[in-house]
Amino acid sequence: MKKKVWIAIGVTAVVLLMAGVSIYRQAFAKGPEVKTAHPVQEEITEQIMIPGTVKLVNEQKIYASPEKGEIKEFLVEDGDSVKKGEVLARFDEQALALELEKVKLQAESGYLKINQLEKQEDELGDKEKELRNQTGKKEAEKQIQPERDQLKLEKRLANLELSQVLLQKKDIEKRLEELEIKSTMDGVVLQVNKATSSDPSSAGKPVIYIGDLKAIGASGLLSEFDSLKVKEGQKVTLRSDAIPDKEWKGEVSEVADMPEENQVINPAENSAPEYRVEISVKEMPLKPGFQLIMEIETDKKKALTVPANAVVTGDSSVYVFVVRDQKSFKQEVETGVASGNKIEIKEGLKEKDLIITNPSDQLKDGVEVDAK
Repeated sequence: MKKKVWIAIGVTAVVLLMAGVSIYRQAFAKGPEVKTAHPVQEEITEQIMIPGTVKLVNEQKIYASPEKGEIKEFLVEDGDSVKKGEVLARFDEQALALELEKVKLQAESGYLKINQLEKQEDELGDKEKELRNQTGKKEAEKQIQPERDQLKLEKRLANLELSQVLLQKKDIEKRLEELEIKSTMDGVVLQVNKATSSDPSSAGKPVIYIGDLKAIGASGLLSEFDSLKVKEGQKVTLRSDAIPDKEWKGEVSEVADMPEENQVINPAENSAPEYRVEISVKEMPLKPGFQLIMEIETDKKKALTVPANAVVTGDSSVYVFVVRDQKSFKQEVETGVASGNKIEIKEGLKEKDLIITNPSDQLKDGVEVDAK
């Protein structure tokens, strides 16, 4: 009797064990859990991404002028605030001042000469009156005319010489005014380089650099192809590694018509010219010279899109995984414009298709999946 009881208990245990294994297999027979979504028709924006640099929108760079000589006096220092028209520095005026004095003496000599000729004309008039009394009017005019013509010629030449001297004087006075270096804008003095022009370390550097720190913008270079797409007024998103979680909005303010002049083009390397693009930004707490990544929005259009992380680039094809009957299948696609975290699908998908948005490296064609 006891033997039969133990046999019954054993059979029951085996049955329960088999049932448990069956339930376990059914519960865990499902494939990996995946997230899914349908392709969506929406408006996307084509973007051009280029490196850029923070720059001042308003600035004034003053370079050495060898023809004017050395700067005699600096009237500003680094960090000074200046107003438009304020004198920043003065060149040495000694040589021009001496030249001006010489010209003034020449002008004075010219005036004296003309006065003397006018006096001679008056004396000649008195002489003509005396001759009229002696020889008559016609004879007097005949005798006086050669002298009058000669005085008239000398006076005209003297006036021409004086006019030339006065023009020289005006030119020197203007050059003297130009010896004063004035600010063309309101701003802050960012740099004063007092090194002489003979100092090699000062070559190419501005003598005085003024900028408006409140007006910050950005600048970058476009390829030939991209320069045809970028237009004034297009929106721009700017980012910097210095503040990785921050972005700023701006717009294209100018696209150069001519390539960069200082660009070195090597014909042997078939280098293409680049065109400068200027970006206006309302507010950006970065200093001039900071490096940026600039995304310029060019064209907007309606397109079928999927999340960018759903697209897999293989060795010879681009594909996504679609779900059919709880299994994953590779579907080759043709992609188009990438816009943010979305990418355009030109061919290969329809809106009704269910795609896997987070395909893992282990996901294979024909694998059973648990779609969420």
